[in-house]
Amino acid sequence: MLPNAPPETGTYSVEVSGWDCHQIFFVERTDLEWNECSGKHLALRRSLLDKAVVFVRLLQPNGSNRSYAVAYEATSMQVPAGKGYFYRLNTVHPCRREG
Repeated sequence: MLPNAPPETGTYSVEVSGWDCHQIFFVERTDLEWNECSGKHLALRRSLLDKAVVFVRLLQPNGSNRSYAVAYEATSMQVPAGKGYFYRLNTVHPCRREG
């Protein structure tokens, strides 16, 4: 990227799964917005607990190749009421066992 260029933003169709704030398993299709500066964001129709782990899988345009789901931690973002629930996604790092 050039030194004073605006950050690139991409939008990708994804499938998100996990457990909502009522501990009900869900699978939902939505768009993931990925910006070099602000990170990954998405909107869902359901509420999640803060720092809930969700699994995000990229939906291929032709549907021929299935991608693998990647785990993320979802952090709630302040948004206007009635617009769904917006989350910032952070990478989940596996715990290392001692010994």
